[in-house]
Amino acid sequence: MEEDLQRRSMLKSSVGHEGQDADIRPIVLTGIGLALTVVVVGAIVYGSFRYLETHPITSVQSNPMAVFDSQIPPTPRIEEHPAIEIEELHDQEDQTLSTYGWIDKNKGVVRIPIDRAIELQLQRGFPARKEPVQK
Repeated sequence: MEEDLQRRSMLKSSVGHEGQDADIRPIVLTGIGLALTVVVVGAIVYGSFRYLETHPITSVQSNPMAVFDSQIPPTPRIEEHPAIEIEELHDQEDQTLSTYGWIDKNKGVVRIPIDRAIELQLQRGFPARKEPVQK
């Protein structure tokens, strides 16, 4: 029983809180160092912005890879009114497909409406493919 009391008293003395306070000096120095770093970085950023504000860009440098400064982009270009342009294109295509006209007047080549071309092709028939020669 006496041994149990000694063990308990040893455990009680080893368990508890730290009897000595932490050294506050390194904590305070670290805080001061961080504060000074924030102030120095802030001053550098502020100075950089003030410098850039008072020294605007005087000339825009052109792209050294460009052959010409004012170059027209290749087709197809961006359309201002695509719906209107598509409608005009469809009207032009419908006009071409539904009317007679010359393709090459010197050679005597004409254009006929597609409906008439279909009728003529159905009357004449389609060419048949010859049977392949088997070896």
